[in-house]
Amino acid sequence: MSEYPEIAARFARHAMTVLHEDDLYRHLRFEGSAQSSLGSYPSYPFELITWPYNLVVKAGWTFHFDIDATPDMFDLFRRTALTGQINPGYWQEKVRAGRDEIDGFSDELFERQVKQYVVDAIREGDAPRGIGAEVTRDIFEWGDISHEAGARQELENFRYKGWTFGETWEWNFRDYTPGFLHSCFAIRHGVDLYNAARAKAVA
Repeated sequence: MSEYPEIAARFARHAMTVLHEDDLYRHLRFEGSAQSSLGSYPSYPFELITWPYNLVVKAGWTFHFDIDATPDMFDLFRRTALTGQINPGYWQEKVRAGRDEIDGFSDELFERQVKQYVVDAIREGDAPRGIGAEVTRDIFEWGDISHEAGARQELENFRYKGWTFGETWEWNFRDYTPGFLHSCFAIRHGVDLYNAARAKAVA
């Protein structure tokens, strides 16, 4: 199962069109049906363009990958993740253009970390009674947590019966952006479809 099932579901049904292919020089277009086979997630067209040591994915977002040691970039994505799966931690290291779109502040990650910290404090007996409701109201309902600076300021300012979050500057609230994950799945799915088409052609 994919670690990002909602994004993976967008690629449940696509067809490949070869716009150009000359050895490692490829331009492939992939178009999906209006909705995936799951019936609830729309699929989106995307393109893969390769030349020696380079790959560009255009999927609503554009990322350019390169690595000096791999002439055929499809080999990189084949070797470093299982069929249908992605490896964003490793693949991000190969991004040449689009690096500022790889990760960003995640309000979902922020909320999970804050709530887990409060739960742990309650279990350990370090937090006063009513802390959960106070955090929910002051931070998640009234707080400005739509961006990282605001979220960190809310943690720093929070006080309840002498209890604070303490030092939180090392907490990491950044995660891969939906655009980068979408593009990774586009590459993986495109490579899988390309492999299947080539295997069928030589069978």
